[in-house]
Amino acid sequence: MDRRFKAIVCDVDGTITDSLKHIQTQGIEALRQAQGAGYKVMLASGNVLPVAFGLSAFIGLDGPVIAENGGVVSYQEKIYKLHSGEMPWKAYQHLQQAMPGVERLFTDNWRQTEVGLKRSNDLETVKRSLEGWDLEIEATGFAIHLMEKGHSKVSGIRKACELLGIGLEDVVAFGDADNDVKMLSECGYGIAVGNASPAAKKAADYVTLSKHAAGVAEGLVYLGMITCKCSDLQ
Repeated sequence: MDRRFKAIVCDVDGTITDSLKHIQTQGIEALRQAQGAGYKVMLASGNVLPVAFGLSAFIGLDGPVIAENGGVVSYQEKIYKLHSGEMPWKAYQHLQQAMPGVERLFTDNWRQTEVGLKRSNDLETVKRSLEGWDLEIEATGFAIHLMEKGHSKVSGIRKACELLGIGLEDVVAFGDADNDVKMLSECGYGIAVGNASPAAKKAADYVTLSKHAAGVAEGLVYLGMITCKCSDLQ
């Protein structure tokens, strides 16, 4: 096993799910095997904490959970809110006037630190309407996220590393989308799965041939963190 690294952080949608957001068992088994080998395994999602926490618990992971693109971290029954949703909320109110009919995600009923827009909203129109606003605007294949400046998955991963007593250099990151770029480039090693966006692939140290969860398994095998092959995880 590769002991250059101590932890793994894995995106959810598009990384251990397919394009329909259906969880793939290959990813579950690969992450469990890595945890069994002694690595701390964390999920980092743009989704809200109740969803990300529940997924982590049912997969059987015991590492910190990073939700809302790093805005919220949960570990050992404590919740850490790292960013404010005040500016994103004001931006959304502005969008309601500039883009009548703009729609938020259903999960925004539980969102605390950002605003999540449905991906059916036009990204370029959102950006034009919010030009000059002090915001981070991140898009994935599933949502458009409005966040205050400095808000990214990396800020959540830093907090998770602090709680674990390790550094970013000790973490292997897996992702597929533009909102994963910073964590892929700033963690110790970044792996983009085969279906990743061009920006995510460019930011990564390694790009897998396999897509989605099979790519996660492939990356873990490549680094020697697990021993089974993707075909073993069907």
